[in-house]
Amino acid sequence: MSITSLARPEIQALHAYDAAEQVDDTVRLNANELPAISSVGNFRRPLNRYPEVRPQRLQAALSRRFGCASDQLLVTRGSSEAIDLIIRTFCRAQVDSILAPSPSFSMYRHYAELQGAGVIDVATLRERDFAIDVERMLAACNDVTKVIFVCSPNNPTGTPLPRAELHRLLAERCDNSVVVVDEAYIEFGEQPSAIDLLGEYPNLLVLRTLSKALGFAGARCGAVAGAKGVIELLSAVQAPYALATPVVECVEDALDTEQLAIAAVTLVLTERLRIMDAVADFDFVSKVWPSDANFFLIRTVDAAAIVEHCKVHKVLLRHFGGELSDCIRITVGSPSDNDALLSALNSFGKD
Repeated sequence: MSITSLARPEIQALHAYDAAEQVDDTVRLNANELPAISSVGNFRRPLNRYPEVRPQRLQAALSRRFGCASDQLLVTRGSSEAIDLIIRTFCRAQVDSILAPSPSFSMYRHYAELQGAGVIDVATLRERDFAIDVERMLAACNDVTKVIFVCSPNNPTGTPLPRAELHRLLAERCDNSVVVVDEAYIEFGEQPSAIDLLGEYPNLLVLRTLSKALGFAGARCGAVAGAKGVIELLSAVQAPYALATPVVECVEDALDTEQLAIAAVTLVLTERLRIMDAVADFDFVSKVWPSDANFFLIRTVDAAAIVEHCKVHKVLLRHFGGELSDCIRITVGSPSDNDALLSALNSFGKD
């Protein structure tokens, strides 16, 4: 069974935007474009022309990098746009719901609320390093749970979902829910991407981004990978000309020249180990959780005060409150950034 049947009926019947045809080396008088070429920027594609409705060369390059067929991938404005597209495609307002672990990335709830979809939160196992509880997630599903989000490694806990648990989730919800694996931080851990499971599970969608390990957060470029039919549905929902010409060419060039090197990830992993060990030695830190991401979570005696103290010392950390009111998320920065962090923490309570 294709999970396209789970999509909202009006989306299944939707016809993608019929954009003006684009053919190289032709006179384009079919898209109401201005004939004058902008002098701003040095781009291969002139800015007076619309970009491709879907950037084919970039799509092919990203599909090769992420390990799927080109027609199994949709390029999006960061992986955040993909979350929005998925929820709008599958969740009927005031009827369907999404399910996600808690704590996890807040944008799952945000886009669900924008769509008018319900949200089912399933607590992670804090006593087991915030392990994602698949047993409890499956028990919490109902007939209108259309989308299940799993961030692996999870944000803000850094916890990966074991492959065996992912298999179980995909298999048991095969004809009933889309399972979205958000791999924003996959490069910082040892677990392989779930993209190699696309042929086995038609209800699987995988989110990837250039914002984290690849260092292109400012370009706002990501992707969603899945079955061809589902990608076609998501593409019909996505706005035409979604990726701007400067973004497309910037990312194309970066991929072509291999500027997105593994060295940056290696440095983050080295620094992650160094500062996690150092932070654990402070007497006001009672727990440093393991992490497979470019950040880690700590438990402290007065999280809000520590965050404010570091802010005064020009170091910004993340305090979430709520169930994580005693916790702080620390992103791994450059060696000098991390030295500034340790210096600020060392002065806590001494000012």
